[in-house]
Parts: sequence; C-alpha cells; structure tokens
Amino acid sequence: MKYKKTALWIFLAAGSAGLVFIFGAVPGKSAVPPQAEIVQPAPEQTGQKPELPQQEPESAEPESGPAAPAPEMASAHFEMAEYQCDCAGLCDGWPARMNPVLLERIEALREYYGLPVVITSGVRCESRNTEVGGVAWSFHKRGDAADLYCPGVAVGDLAQTAKDLGMNVLPYYASGYIHVEV
Repeated sequence: MKYKKTALWIFLAAGSAGLVFIFGAVPGKSAVPPQAEIVQPAPEQTGQKPELPQQEPESAEPESGPAAPAPEMASAHFEMAEYQCDCAGLCDGWPARMNPVLLERIEALREYYGLPVVITSGVRCESRNTEVGGVAWSFHKRGDAADLYCPGVAVGDLAQTAKDLGMNVLPYYASGYIHVEV
C-alpha cells in the first residue's frame, strides 16, 4: 500500500510539472507577472494653456487618385452600359443606338414599382444574337428591345405593367424575365 501512495504522489507531481511545462503556469496562478504601475510625470507649471496636437490638413483629393468619371446615364436609374451588347468584344458594344422611347418606358416601369429593374440583354450584334438563339429580325439588333426582370415582381404582373406603359411584351415565365420592345 505504501508504494501505491508513493506512486500516486509521483504521478501527481509529474502531471503538475507537465502542466507547467505545457501551459507555462501552475493551475490557479496567473501566468502574467504583475506589472509595476507607470506614473506619468506632472507637467511643468508654466502658466501657459496646453496646446492641442497639430492635425495634418486633409487632402482635397482622395488618396486613391482622382475620382472616376460619372457613367453615361440612359435615364435616371439606368446606365447606358446596362444596355450595351455583351458579346465579349465581338463588336464595339454598340452595333445600334438604343431607342429613346424604349429607354423612357423602361424607366417608367422602374418608377412604377419603385424597385430595381435588371436589364439582362439590351442591344445585340449579329454574333451575339445568333449565340443566344435570337431570331433574324430581332428588335435587339436595332436597339428597340430589352430583356429584363424586377426582383420581387411576378413575371405576369411585370408583363402587364409593361404593356400598360405602351411596350410590346413577350413574357418568359419559366426563365423569370420579360422581353420588351417598341
């Protein structure tokens, strides 16, 4: 029995030493030694008011350089780039000009709902139109059509509103967007 108690004490001592080695501290003791309190010297009594540190004047220009030019807007809520051909460089992006009447009516659609309207396809070059399976007489090639959707608005409701605003509409219910043209 005497050897069992001795073995137990050796085991406990070795375990404690292992904890100190692993954690760098004895259980129940703080591993961080107490720091001496640092006392700041009192400022000299000169009778003068203390001065605030000088701040560097703010630069008139942002650090990242001059601001980018504002994008060309098609209307209040749409940039012209949203209507640009997305053929990845097969054309200059503008094989035709967008019809201003179409732009006004799409803006009216956006105003009606007060929600963003996402243009998925605007003007198309011949190559892009063929790539997406567009018909040979596509209004997209003339700048007279756009495909769009409005998150949170059902395709049928969006189609009816577009029709009420004077656009010809082809709803694509399964794909979740409408084709509008003038």
